[in-house]
Order: sequence, then structure tokens, then C-alpha cells
Amino acid sequence: MEQFYAMPPQPAPVSVKPDKEERRQIRKKYNLVAAVLLVNIFIFNGIAIIGSIFLSNSVWENEFFSTAFSCCVPIISEITAIILGIKLLGLDFKPLATLDGFNGGTMFKLITLGVGLQTAASMIAAIITAILKMFGLEAPTADLSATTSLPANLLMYFYACLFGPILEELLYRGVLLQSMRKYNEKFAIFLSAAIFGLMHQNYQQFILGFLVGIPLAVVTIKSGSIIPSIFTHIIMNTSAMFFNCWIQYSDPEYYQASLSGSTENLGTDISTAVVVTIIFRFAVMLAALVVGIVVLIKGGNMSRPTPAGKARTMPVFVTAALWWIVFILYAFINFVAPFIPTAQ
Repeated sequence: MEQFYAMPPQPAPVSVKPDKEERRQIRKKYNLVAAVLLVNIFIFNGIAIIGSIFLSNSVWENEFFSTAFSCCVPIISEITAIILGIKLLGLDFKPLATLDGFNGGTMFKLITLGVGLQTAASMIAAIITAILKMFGLEAPTADLSATTSLPANLLMYFYACLFGPILEELLYRGVLLQSMRKYNEKFAIFLSAAIFGLMHQNYQQFILGFLVGIPLAVVTIKSGSIIPSIFTHIIMNTSAMFFNCWIQYSDPEYYQASLSGSTENLGTDISTAVVVTIIFRFAVMLAALVVGIVVLIKGGNMSRPTPAGKARTMPVFVTAALWWIVFILYAFINFVAPFIPTAQ
């Protein structure tokens, strides 16, 4: 006797272009992601502005307080944004907290790329700064100088070398990257890298953030873990702070000149710290170039976006109004505000 078996229900085929209702749902999610970033922007800048208005000069002159305030502002804004992102977007970070999916070789290549890109980004920023000066434009640079207060220095190192990298990775390779990668991973990688660069709020660090954000996002997706990007970020910041402090204490004249973007009239008596730092930075940058070439030649296993995926990213993304606000605010903060003359 013939037996007949019911065929399991087949999923409905996905149309290349989303219909009106699907576009609305995707746009809503994109706007929620942008809303999380706007919360981070408004809290960070809002607290900073309030502090500058209501706190007296004598309070700001206290090194420990000013350092504590500078560290607490991003901590408050980023923790708030991370929690809000998890709740609004229904994200689960548990699968990202895995040690599987990557090995020592992956970590070595990622750290080499990260530290090497630091040097490359610094060189690019220095060239741009020199060009801008030719046109009479000069913007303040981030000053990570150690203070005379040991507690203030310890607090700054703790945030810059440990707590800050963890929070930033959870927000940009966690909330942002994971919530935007569904349809087009490459789009999510470049978007998360761009926002990671812009959140530093100065064009010099934007270059570094964008360049480094790409490999950090790629490895996060390929490994299925956020741990490699966290660890690499910690190593990068720690090495930068180490050489920064070493030069500051061993060669103050060179250090101050480098902050101002000018090394004129320094003479030939350069400290060992400067020589070692330059050799180390350029050696790692060359190694990063080799690693980058090898990775590009071998390629990766990043999934290519399908026509349906492409139709659900950029065409819908550009209609998400809150993202326009994010980019306008960041463009002003990074590339306009620093060049606006302030009253002395």
C-alpha cells in the first residue's frame, strides 16, 4: 500500500525588495539604534556642558576631580546607552562572551594591525593638521598627559586602559554592530567603524577609530566573540599610554612640542624613550602592513550581502531620520566645533 507523507510547510520566499510594511519595521529598528547613539551623545555632551557652566575654576584646577569628572562622563553615557540598547533591541550578549572561534594567531594578527594602525593614523592626522595650519585652521588635540596627582593618574589609566575599552567594545562592536548586521555584514562593519571614530569627537582620533574599527568588527563577526576586540583595544590603549608617559617624563620638551604639533628647535638631543618609541611604532606598522596584505590575499569567510539584503540596508537606512541627526551632530562636533574661535 502506498504511503503518503505530508510535506513540511515551506517558508515563504523572500522578495528582493521589502514591501511597505517590512520597510517600516526595518526603518523602526534602524531608528532605535540611532536613538541609542543619540542618548550617548546627549548625555556625554550634556554633562560636560553642565559641568563647564556650573563648576568653578577652582574645582577644575583640582587634578583628581577634573580627571574623575572626565572619566565619569563617558562611563555614565556609555553604560546608559548599552543598557538601553540591550532593552530596546532585544540583544543577548551571552553568545558573544565566548573563548571559542579564535586562537592565538588571530589575536596576534589583530593586535599587530591595531597597534600598527595607531601609528598610521597618527601620521595621517599629523599631515592633515599641517595642511590645516597652512590655511590658519587649528584644532585642540586630546591631551593624555599624566598629572602631578598619583590618584588622578591611576584613575585615568584604569579608565583608558581597561574600563573604557570594555565599555566602548560593548557599545560599538556589541550593540551597534550586532543590531545592524542582519542583512548586510559589510555595511554594519563600516557603519560601526565610522561611528566608533566619530564618537571620539575630534578629527585626529576619528581617523584612528575608523581605521581600527574595521578589523575589530571583522574579527568580532568571524569569531562570534567580542573578547578579541576587547583584548586588542586594551592592548592598544595600554601601549599608547605607556609610551606617552615614558616620553612625557623622560623628554618633556619633545612631549610638549609633539602636543603642539611642532618639533622645531628641539635640537638633536632626543631621549632614549623617543628613539625606542619611534622604532617600535614603525616596526609594528610595517608588520601590520604585511599582515594586512596577507589577510587581503587570503580573503575571509565574510558572507556576501544578497540582493535582498542590499535592498534592506542602504535604501531603507537613508530614510531613517534619526540617523541623519546622528551624522549631523557628529559632523559638527568633530569637524566644525573644534575650529570655531572661543572667547579668551
